Amino acid sequence: MLEMRKTDNITMRLWLETIENVVGSNGLKSILNYAHLKQFIDSYPPDNDDLDIPLEDLRKFYLALYDLFGHKGARSLQLRVGREFIRIGTEKRPTIAKALKLSTRLVPENMRIRLALQKYADIYDERQPSLIHKPRMEVREEDEYFLLIDKDNFESEGMSSDTPVCNTCVGRLQYTIEWITGRPHQIEEIECRAMGHPFDVFRISKAPQE
Repeated sequence: MLEMRKTDNITMRLWLETIENVVGSNGLKSILNYAHLKQFIDSYPPDNDDLDIPLEDLRKFYLALYDLFGHKGARSLQLRVGREFIRIGTEKRPTIAKALKLSTRLVPENMRIRLALQKYADIYDERQPSLIHKPRMEVREEDEYFLLIDKDNFESEGMSSDTPVCNTCVGRLQYTIEWITGRPHQIEEIECRAMGHPFDVFRISKAPQE
C-alpha cells in the first residue's frame, strides 16, 4: 500500500536535514546513494506542506539506516533523529508551536500531554494519511499512562523483528512531551507490527521521570 501513499515535502526535508545534522553532508550522501535516492542529493524538497513525496522514498531512506548502521546503531540514530525532527519542526512552524503552548498553558499537566498527543495524531493524519484507517492514530487514556495507537505507520510496514522498530516515533514523542511539559516522561513502544501485533502502540507515562 505504500506505493500509493504520499507524504509532504517538509517531512522529507526535515528527515534529510536532521540526518545531515547527525552524520554530516558526506554521510547523508552515502545513505542516499545506498537507498537509491540520488534525486535528493544536494536537492532538498521545498519547505511546504504539499503531499508530493512518495512515502516509499521515505521508507527506503529509513531502511537504509538499518542496513548501514545495524539494529543497535540504527535505534540510537533514529531516537536522535526523532527528537531533532520535532525540534527543527517547531522552529520551522513557530505559529503552530506557539498556539499549542498557549492553549495548554493554564491546564493541568495530564491535559497538556493529552492535547499534545492529539495534535501529534492530527498532524500525522494530514502529513502521512492512511488509505485504510481513518483516523490513522488514536489516543487513549488509562490511569497511569496514555496510549498512542498508530494503525498504519510506514516504519513497521513489512518489517520483521523481535523488538520494536519505530524508534523515530519514540524520539519524536520524547521531545514533544518534554517540550509541552518541561519535563521528560517515559515513552515506550509496547506493541509493534514488526513483531506481529496488529498496530504500533506507544505508552506515555503520566508521571515525569525522576
